[in-house]
Amino acid sequence: MTPDTAITHLVVLNNHEITEHNRVFSSSMTTSSSNVELANGNKRRFIKNVKNLYTLSFTWLPSLQTETIDGRRGRDYLYSLATMSSQFNLSIKLNPDDPFYDTVVYVDSYNETLLRRDISAQCAYYNVDISLKEK
Repeated sequence: MTPDTAITHLVVLNNHEITEHNRVFSSSMTTSSSNVELANGNKRRFIKNVKNLYTLSFTWLPSLQTETIDGRRGRDYLYSLATMSSQFNLSIKLNPDDPFYDTVVYVDSYNETLLRRDISAQCAYYNVDISLKEK
């Protein structure tokens, strides 16, 4: 199945479009800081860095790309990225009319739950949560 161009893709991970199949996207910021007590007794907090954390949650995500609603990459692709320990390019659109925002991320956490195996189609369906943290 070729990707359905009628469905706007909003997430590109490592130069491959990720399916919109029952996807929920959220983002947050994580702050790394340290507290220091000064000689006069006052305390100061020093911010070391602020990084974005992106979370993609999918329900009933097929393992096969051909079974996703839009023909884009599904569970097997996300699992292969999660098992590799390297960084990836992430491009996201928060609004379909806006240009892509590009950043470099790594997989912070990955969790999946097997829901169903379809023997005749050789496909399995999962709930998948993947968190990507900015490098």
